[in-house]
Amino acid sequence: MGQMVSDSGSGIHRMPGPVRAAQLIALGMAALGIACTASAAWLFGTRLAMITAVAFVPSWLLGVLALAFGAVGNTLRIAAILLAGLAMVWTVPAITAGRPPGWLGPIASLIVIVLLFRRSARRWFEPGW
Repeated sequence: MGQMVSDSGSGIHRMPGPVRAAQLIALGMAALGIACTASAAWLFGTRLAMITAVAFVPSWLLGVLALAFGAVGNTLRIAAILLAGLAMVWTVPAITAGRPPGWLGPIASLIVIVLLFRRSARRWFEPGW
């Protein structure tokens, strides 16, 4: 899952804690979105499942992007930060409507953003920095 990456000539490096935490939060939110959508479909039908799924689209995209956190490139980090920002704003209507992910969406997104702004995260995605 991208836990280690090799740097030319200097051996193998471990993913820093903040990057790993951001990855796990992003994957957790994506999994929560799948579970909530499947539960809504089973309990309330297709219409409510689709409404629930819309709230998790940015989280699913961020989860897919988080799978690539072992790759080098600051563009990946910036894209993850922007997607987390989109997910934060995107879920506000779900809060007011009382639907998933509720307050968990913006809070998790904000944590991902803060973690990816850490110096160790920047060094992970940009080894020459």
